Amino acid sequence: MKTEGIAVGARQGGGRDAAATGRGRARKLATVSAVALSALSLAPARAQGADADAAATTAHQLDGVTVTGTAERARLDTPSATASRLGLSPRETPAAVEVLTADDLQQRGLRSSVEALNAAPGVLAGQLPSSPGTTSMRGFSGGAISLLYDGARQTAAPLVTRDFDSWSFERIEVLKGPASVLYGEGALAGAINLVPKRADFDGRRLSALLGWGSFGGQRYAVDGNWPLDERFALRLIASHRRSDGYVDATENRATSATLSARWRPSDAVDAEIALDHYEDDYDSAYWGTPLVPRAVARDPSDLVRSGNGYVLDRAMREVNYNVADGTQTARSDWLRTRVSWQLGENLRLVNEASYYDATRRWLNSETYSFDAASGLLKRGITRIEHRHRYWVERASLIGESLWAGRRNRYSVGVEFSDGDLAVPRRFGTAAAVDPFAPQRGLFPVGNEAALFPGAGNRVDFDSSTRTASVFLEDALNLTPRWLLLAGLRYDRIELERSNRDYNTGALTRFSRDYDPLSWRVGTVYDLQPQTQLYAQYSAAVAPVGSLPLLSQANARFDLTHGRAVDIGLKRTFWQDRIDLTLGGYWIRQDDIVTRDPANAAISIQGGRQSSRGAELSLSAALTPQLRVDASVAALNARFDELREAGGIDRAGNTPPNVPERLAQLYASYRFNAVPLRLSGGARYVGAFYTNNANSIRVDSHTVWDASLAYRLPFGELALHGRNLGDAFYAQWSGGAADQLVIGAPRSVELTFKVDL
Repeated sequence: MKTEGIAVGARQGGGRDAAATGRGRARKLATVSAVALSALSLAPARAQGADADAAATTAHQLDGVTVTGTAERARLDTPSATASRLGLSPRETPAAVEVLTADDLQQRGLRSSVEALNAAPGVLAGQLPSSPGTTSMRGFSGGAISLLYDGARQTAAPLVTRDFDSWSFERIEVLKGPASVLYGEGALAGAINLVPKRADFDGRRLSALLGWGSFGGQRYAVDGNWPLDERFALRLIASHRRSDGYVDATENRATSATLSARWRPSDAVDAEIALDHYEDDYDSAYWGTPLVPRAVARDPSDLVRSGNGYVLDRAMREVNYNVADGTQTARSDWLRTRVSWQLGENLRLVNEASYYDATRRWLNSETYSFDAASGLLKRGITRIEHRHRYWVERASLIGESLWAGRRNRYSVGVEFSDGDLAVPRRFGTAAAVDPFAPQRGLFPVGNEAALFPGAGNRVDFDSSTRTASVFLEDALNLTPRWLLLAGLRYDRIELERSNRDYNTGALTRFSRDYDPLSWRVGTVYDLQPQTQLYAQYSAAVAPVGSLPLLSQANARFDLTHGRAVDIGLKRTFWQDRIDLTLGGYWIRQDDIVTRDPANAAISIQGGRQSSRGAELSLSAALTPQLRVDASVAALNARFDELREAGGIDRAGNTPPNVPERLAQLYASYRFNAVPLRLSGGARYVGAFYTNNANSIRVDSHTVWDASLAYRLPFGELALHGRNLGDAFYAQWSGGAADQLVIGAPRSVELTFKVDL
């Protein structure tokens, strides 16, 4: 950790310069807009004026320069905007931080955010049509992991997560462990930050990507950055992909575009504005494959072990049981602004505001179960629509000073957010189908009361979630080698919901207020300049269900509370060629909903689940040509106290969709004699269960990928092979515990990237 003096410069995001932070005094904020702190770190300011002209002249005099070795900054020293608002690097952060850069995403052929998250150490991401990109990490999943977009927190991550095109992102950062002190409720197991590309002043650039692959896959993308002068820059990023799907009749397409502008009216002010548009459309989406009796299966596999002897049939791998006119669409627009104002030599005000507007629509048969009496699959039908609006404003004051002669970095700020969600929900049944030759039919139309009978099956609801927060964070160097960090966040959450059940005629309204306090204390100690020990204790909160979707029955419950301990070692060695992070953790969540031991018909808070584990990640440039990345995660996740309907005790069981072993190895070799790069790797996912009862166990799997890339004077031609062993595996449980999402079979893709 660098500790000498006070910051004289800062680098932000993807190499963009930011003015130095320092002392000063801020005027009182009359109106606070949404504020997000971009990653800050110590770095010399960019040379300008005569120095820049001299550099340019020198560049014209050189015919060519060949650079070998490891000149780039060690990954542990690259600032992370997700782990702290103080501009700390992962080395200075008392927690595990994983980062996938745009180069990583491109080189590995990771097309989407789901593929990218599955490449992150210790993370499992599922491809669920209802919430593509839902994740499992450190023994928890879904709503226990916060989703951020450019640092802006979402009130209900499973609602907004989509399978975004990776072309849009400068990097993807994963902060492991409770992060409520930074991002409020719901960040119990960690936070994932999708950091989009933005306009910069690093020169005019234009890139394009064309891709064609298996299952009718096509991908087109463009990225252009234009500094119009030294004060104003524009950037346009757009992408489109489509596929016929690896399951019958599951055509899908997705389009995204971002237009961003950056303006520096003075040396003290840096302003950005961006508009993101995203849309996807799935025709008759794949919702998973149901289990069937082994006697019925035509090609039974041993992938699944179930208490009733049901299996996953390879013969059903490509069969679609959704209605033929199934619909799943999502449209969203996101307006983002950020203003950074240097108030003094070492004091900065960062103000961020964003507005999100989305519509989503599902008309599908989503659940299937085998009926032993008829030998057919019973099916449910679902019609759900979302109108989701959300705004957030955050203002932070970030500074640095000397406290009793010791370096002290701090931030203090406020955040306001307001979200509204309107949802009509309809549930019914569709005609049963043959497991091997389904006559899928169409989504039924007609009288809604007849199609969706029963209480709770024809409901409209509206919810609003308003949050006001105050937060502070501090990093104090007790000695040049010993750093102490602390953070505190207070949230005031107001929830209002109304439900209208058209089948019963009931109209109910309820509201809840929450006042959680989250905090963390951590320390980092330098054993050597590039070897750090770290430890952290943190407290976090999470709702018993997604707040905008909270049922009236759960409205009486408070937020659950989490506690966590992180310890570990971070080291860079072998002439800065190897970055290593080794850590252990313990997380406990109290007050989950369980059944009263004295009366199993009554739900109460008082349950508990926990996880403990160890993680190792390594990134090594073994030679100028060979790079290796590897990781291993091992954990023990369990319900410590949980009773379900009928008083059944689930204590000791593993939570669903939580593999307790994850490992991956990726290597890349660039030849000297020819402009060729060969890369490949394997990802291992351990066994997991699909329900709290642990009656359905999904076996482990390993997927092998490889790619061959040829560098051209103006771009790169690459061939990517995925699941080369054609593994038959399940990646997540689908609409029900006995319905599994089967992973894609072997596939190839050819891409052509042009740099102009």
